[in-house]
Amino acid sequence: MNYHQMRNKELREELKKRGLKGYSSLKKTQMIKYLSTGIHPVKKTQISSKIADGEIRDASSGGFRYSPTILGTTEKLPINQIVLGDCLKVMRTFPDGVFDCCITDPPFNMSKKKGLGWAFSSHVTMQEQWDIFAEDDYFQFTVNWISEVLRVLKTNGNLFIFGSFHCIFTIGFILQNLFDRRIISQIVWYKPNAQPNITCRMFTESTEFIIWAVNNESKKAKNWTFNYEIIKAMNNDKQMRNMWEIPLTKKSERKHGKHPSQKPSAVINRLILAGTNEDELILDPFSGTGTTAVVAEQHKRKWIMIEKQEEYNQIAQNRLDELSGSLFEDGSNDS
Repeated sequence: MNYHQMRNKELREELKKRGLKGYSSLKKTQMIKYLSTGIHPVKKTQISSKIADGEIRDASSGGFRYSPTILGTTEKLPINQIVLGDCLKVMRTFPDGVFDCCITDPPFNMSKKKGLGWAFSSHVTMQEQWDIFAEDDYFQFTVNWISEVLRVLKTNGNLFIFGSFHCIFTIGFILQNLFDRRIISQIVWYKPNAQPNITCRMFTESTEFIIWAVNNESKKAKNWTFNYEIIKAMNNDKQMRNMWEIPLTKKSERKHGKHPSQKPSAVINRLILAGTNEDELILDPFSGTGTTAVVAEQHKRKWIMIEKQEEYNQIAQNRLDELSGSLFEDGSNDS
């Protein structure tokens, strides 16, 4: 069975699952085109697969792409490189099914145009422009980037997505209801030294969530990577639970510059050791200051980082340069 036959088979299974088996042959052909390109045969509204800078479709326009994963080649990929650019545009240059895992921390849509301050703390709530969306725009943005990630991930590849209550339910709904992806677990990251609540009108927000999903339909997902023995050994030879008490990012990890939502290496360390193996390829389409790349380098994983903010890419490169220097000095990269 060639590539196109495999793709059509998966698309027809998706049509059947959605209850579209009663369509005529012509309509089925149209619906296959819709699922793979976003062109709706009933509304007759064409949606370009290319999105210009800053252009986000309104969710009501409909039409997301279903992207079955077929193994691709990594020959021309920018392995172990940071790519400056919009992740949607960059990912569209990648072939299907080339990544073993995706670990990413997307915008949470929690920023305010004017951040709130607190009299007893220097902390100000997030006010980053890249984290501000209209409600419908954020939904469509999330559909778009998840669709591309699922396309470039291998079948049964792991997907770890960070989120807060601002966005995690949206992300989970899209994965389960729009793409029927298997969710293995929700990890709760508890921050014992979280910032105080500024408004004093609610509980102090002290957690973030990580959705662990597998890139396959819920009933078909199998053989995903979980290095149980490694994780158990990390936890004093006891099964590791899905609530991790890890402090906020250390100052030593921010010395090259700061990102408002930079994750501690300790959190990424667990994800990489649990969900990947040596020499596998990891994607982070919202790489920020490059924590995923830094930890991947430490554990001999390959990686590709995508980030559109140039200042964050420079911080990430400085961190990687420092890591490379330390590895060279102590000889730990010698064979």
